[in-house]
Amino acid sequence: MQEIFKVATNPRIKLSKSNKEKEKWYKKWWGVLLLSFGAALLVFFLIFLGLTFYYYRQIKSGKMPLPASAKFLRASAPTAESKQVDPKKVLPDGEPNSSPNALLTVVGFFDFQCPFSKEASATVRELQSIYGDKVNFVFRNFPLTDIHPQAMLAAQAGECAHEQNKFWPMHDKIFLNSAATEEDLKSYAKQIGLDEKKFSDCLASSKSRGQVLKDYLDGQLLGIRGTPTWFINNEKIEGTISTDIFKKLIDYLLTEQK
Repeated sequence: MQEIFKVATNPRIKLSKSNKEKEKWYKKWWGVLLLSFGAALLVFFLIFLGLTFYYYRQIKSGKMPLPASAKFLRASAPTAESKQVDPKKVLPDGEPNSSPNALLTVVGFFDFQCPFSKEASATVRELQSIYGDKVNFVFRNFPLTDIHPQAMLAAQAGECAHEQNKFWPMHDKIFLNSAATEEDLKSYAKQIGLDEKKFSDCLASSKSRGQVLKDYLDGQLLGIRGTPTWFINNEKIEGTISTDIFKKLIDYLLTEQK
């Protein structure tokens, strides 16, 4: 009681720290600075995330046309970004195709384990059903084995199925299971009616591997950097293309050839 009386009657006696309202950390100068920095960092991260997702969807959906495809659709003259290539490297004899006597040929380099190649392959199958024998779709291999360890074996399976004239059924099976094992591939061979012994021997042979490596080497010489990569009238287009844009492109080129 005496202590309280002394404090009340003597203004020079200060209250102890425990009786004072402690200042909150976020009201201090360093707290304000820390919160401001954290908020700015969060905003930057959200913007970066949003832009990354936006451009990923634009490229993947084909809504962001590549220079070559835009050139086709504008029907303008060739540009420095769209170079003519050696047709013998684009389309040698004997590659899996859909309509060899068609007016227009579309060559695609694919990797069976690439998700973008899978999407592109679905587009190709849809376009085949639309255009029939008007457009020849040619499949070539470009397995990126550094990141897709099963891609080489899958490509060999495609070549072995092609030897028995069943490439496209095998193509569909493999793209449904991009991580197909050797046993899976042999099972697919049985399902689509291949001679199983011939298929197994082919899959184990250096011949099928050599056919895939020939495609890959041609792709390197053509400057391919990833899959899918297309060659239409011997002009290169990189990346996925939406079905709608592909249809406009094909319709324009078929009209030009009439």
